[in-house]
Amino acid sequence: MLRPIRTPHIYLPELPAILGYSLDLKVFLKDESQQLGRSVKGRVAYAMAKRSRESGRQIVESSSGNLALGLGYWCRKLGAAEPLCLIDECCEESMLGALSEVGCIIEVVPLTRREQQEQSGVFKRISRAKNYAERGYYWPNQYDCPDWIRVHQETTGPEIWRDSRTYDVVAGAVGTGATMSGVALAQPAGGRTRLVAVEPNGSTIFSKQPGAYRVAGAGNPFTPQNYRRELMDSEVTIEDSASFGAARSLRAAGLAIGSSGAMAVVGALRAVKGLGGEVKRALVIVADDGWYEPI
Repeated sequence: MLRPIRTPHIYLPELPAILGYSLDLKVFLKDESQQLGRSVKGRVAYAMAKRSRESGRQIVESSSGNLALGLGYWCRKLGAAEPLCLIDECCEESMLGALSEVGCIIEVVPLTRREQQEQSGVFKRISRAKNYAERGYYWPNQYDCPDWIRVHQETTGPEIWRDSRTYDVVAGAVGTGATMSGVALAQPAGGRTRLVAVEPNGSTIFSKQPGAYRVAGAGNPFTPQNYRRELMDSEVTIEDSASFGAARSLRAAGLAIGSSGAMAVVGALRAVKGLGGEVKRALVIVADDGWYEPI
């Protein structure tokens, strides 16, 4: 039966040292690049495509790339109509080519220079998606739909707690917030694992200082309804220089990782450092391998 896969937890013993941290810490990475579409977005893309096929309505969705790619694959696999994907014009050419290859119908949304820098083109994409929804398209709305939190509550979260109930920290980048919210809700009653949400400096999901940032697939210029901040134990913002520096160091060590995954790793290490020696095992959800990014 076609469905999202259960992704592995990879242990890299030397990871803290590679990034310059002297910590007695075992770090595990949950590799979501193995999903169909090569990112964690493949999980909700499956649910969206399934609903599109069942309803007979064509999907329209705002995406910076990864969700659109997952939708293209899953709509084709499940026999749903080709998705209409609203994409920023600053999207990498490699991603646009991949979207075309999997059958996505692409509508590029033009942006001002400031909108590109602050990644605020999402407002234009959402406005267009609403207009299409009024014309009968199915708009899943990845930013505000409890169903997408539930996808992670029923899949990603149980994989984490089933694989090991002994993680002291679970960290991940936030964009729509659905992944970390769902993982938090899936933690067994009485669980003491700390949940760490990480966003780029310049994003305002939980920070208050908007600005330019380059990390792909994470952050937003607003707080999506799918981000349940009351479920998080820590919120960490990371500057681009640290995220991309970590990505380059980890790639040099043989680990395929994107800027958002590297940012989440840095966020986890900083959070653990602040907690002292009580944290021994941490899991970082790595959203994708950054294959499309100029790291």
